[in-house]
Amino acid sequence: MRAAVLIAITAGLLVAAPSAAAPIRATLTTTTPKPIVDQPWRWTVVVKSAAGKPLPAKMRLQILFAGTVVGCWKNGAMTQCTGPNAGAWIVFKGKRSGVLRWPAQSLGIRLTFQAVVVAEKQTRRLRAPVTVQPAPTPAPAPTP
Repeated sequence: MRAAVLIAITAGLLVAAPSAAAPIRATLTTTTPKPIVDQPWRWTVVVKSAAGKPLPAKMRLQILFAGTVVGCWKNGAMTQCTGPNAGAWIVFKGKRSGVLRWPAQSLGIRLTFQAVVVAEKQTRRLRAPVTVQPAPTPAPAPTP
């Protein structure tokens, strides 16, 4: 049974000055904080106005280790990279989902999946903790 883990990283409503941008709501959800190595792991980013309307946005997907970028989305896949601006921009409106498969090299390491989202000239860093788990070992066959 997959428990949906809502990382409620909802941008708080800001008191807007007349020249300030309207507040946005951005959330990141994942299937679990403990994905299984080489198994599908789903993520979803939603960006809406304070009134609940989908907003045009762009985001970078990154993997952090101890707060430092060690992986990012480039050329349609996660790859090793560094730097806070690493990764290709992904453009979407309102909602974007995807599936990752965590490699064995990330097994047991406390990582953070981060979506750096920009909408309405506002930036939100949405984060979800991740610790990749080993695949379950099959039970031995009963001996006759």
